[in-house]
Amino acid sequence: MKNLPKSSHLQVFQSIIQYGSFRAAAKVLNQTQPALTRSINELERAMGTSLMVRGPGGVVLTEAGKLLEPRIHLILGELERAVDAVAHISYSSKGKVVLGSSALPFFTMLPLAIKRFQKKFPLVNIHLAEGQYLELLSGVRSGKLDFAIGIISDNISVSEFIEEPFFSTAFCILARRGHPLRSSRSIKQLGGAGWYLPASNQGHYSKLEKVLFPDGEGQQTIIRGDSLTAGLQMILEADFLTVASKEMLKVPYLSEHLCMIPINEVLPEATYSFIYSQRLPLTLVARNFIDQLHWECRSYTWG
Repeated sequence: MKNLPKSSHLQVFQSIIQYGSFRAAAKVLNQTQPALTRSINELERAMGTSLMVRGPGGVVLTEAGKLLEPRIHLILGELERAVDAVAHISYSSKGKVVLGSSALPFFTMLPLAIKRFQKKFPLVNIHLAEGQYLELLSGVRSGKLDFAIGIISDNISVSEFIEEPFFSTAFCILARRGHPLRSSRSIKQLGGAGWYLPASNQGHYSKLEKVLFPDGEGQQTIIRGDSLTAGLQMILEADFLTVASKEMLKVPYLSEHLCMIPINEVLPEATYSFIYSQRLPLTLVARNFIDQLHWECRSYTWG
């Protein structure tokens, strides 16, 4: 077997790239610049090639360095997962869970699941990231997320991931209470309305938009973005419409200001799933947290 590089050298390489220079990385790592230079020299000897050069604008990666950089993140991430898993076996309650999700679980069972989970495992750190489906898949693929919660759709391939069904929910059109179109009974009656929709119209949202805009977007005013705050402001202050799960209307401070437009057309139901890598196994704490979410979902009162 070839002599493998030390993990400490990989961490130095990653830090130099992250912070842009030897000087900045040395400050963050609390090491001297000569010590970092020695680490990189030893890493390059182990790899048998030059990985980076210092330029006037900072560090520049060679072709070999560019090839190595994304793999180092995966290597160090998987090493951290392995350490967490072993620590979990040894100490039962230590580790970290990093999950990504679209907005809906944050408004339904996720907060209570976290509360109950941390009572069982008080030393487990939970990191949350909110995002749309394709963005979350990228995080799972790179190892930045242990798992993601998102809407599965037939037209998005998840062949490199494991899909574990979570829950299904009905979608509806939401508007400000008092919106002039609040009593509309058909999509046609909503012509001319402004819409706030996700930045990506792939997956489940492509199905929704085929119902919302059967003749195409045409002259529709559509603002796209992934910020819940921006979306609420557009709905409440500018009379835009949006599509979301009916469960959102069970949130007290949202139901006070929002209403469902009672159209006759039926919007496609969304199926949410846990998504995690086939290549990077779940840590025990991540598996336990998914199990807790399943339990909380079964106990949740769905509308």
